[in-house]
Amino acid sequence: MSLDLIIGNKAAAALLSDWPAHPYTLTLPPDSPIGRVINAQTIRGFLDAGCAPSNYVNMFHRGEALHPGRFTADDRVAPGSVQLLLDQGVTIQLRELNRWHPPMSAICAGIQAQTGCAGYVTAFITPGGTQGLDYHWDQYLGIVVQLEGSKTWELWKPKIEAPYRDHATSTHLWDGDWVRQWQDSGPDMTVELTAGDVLVLPRGWVHNPHSRNAAETSVHLTFVLRERVPLWFAERLIGSAINDPRFRVVIPPSGLDSAKMPETVEAVRSLMVDYLGGLNIEEMSGVLRRAAQQETSHATL
Repeated sequence: MSLDLIIGNKAAAALLSDWPAHPYTLTLPPDSPIGRVINAQTIRGFLDAGCAPSNYVNMFHRGEALHPGRFTADDRVAPGSVQLLLDQGVTIQLRELNRWHPPMSAICAGIQAQTGCAGYVTAFITPGGTQGLDYHWDQYLGIVVQLEGSKTWELWKPKIEAPYRDHATSTHLWDGDWVRQWQDSGPDMTVELTAGDVLVLPRGWVHNPHSRNAAETSVHLTFVLRERVPLWFAERLIGSAINDPRFRVVIPPSGLDSAKMPETVEAVRSLMVDYLGGLNIEEMSGVLRRAAQQETSHATL
């Protein structure tokens, strides 16, 4: 099972039965293939060889993103810019390696088959003594695998309950006073990752990752597991209504008039209740299980 290759058999079994609510650290299993199929040299090789597609590469410096024009040419990352920008303290993010590196694709597909959660994996290179991304939270569970060097993770309890997709992102809800509050209070947890360490980071936990205290370059992977929530089920249950001709009947413009809209909403709601009440639970369970294990989505939100 792919998840076992990252966090070990015991931790994987525990995660499947009790989804993490608090961060914790582990050690990469001794028999993990991660260091063989991908390592710091592999990731750097994508950049130095000009093989990294530019639309999957971001660069950050002190919390701010760099314009792609500074490091791309002909839809690829320009190899000559890589070391120059790293020397200037820029963090490089290689997004969704599973879309363009077959071994990572296989591992992510295995995690989805095992957990029912689609996901992706992203790599980060941060020069020692610097910081790329700063304070933010993520919308899904992340499993951080440190490949080389070290990185400090300052963690705070969630500010927002259950962020998901584009709902309640740190970008949209950001309050400038929060950083001052976090700095004044200090982290709820501080984790120092070195090569072979793993951090399980639940969604919503605020993190300020940096390599300011490190002398060497940090390289890590973040595996993202896009949790299934009741909304995911609801969307697919009602989505199956396309097979019922009652849901394909045209609602005329008069039904969209402000005076008629409440009546239309009530009629559609009643139709939904009737449809959902008549669903074959066993049949839909099989459909949704297959969708959870196999449905491909490359949305990161």
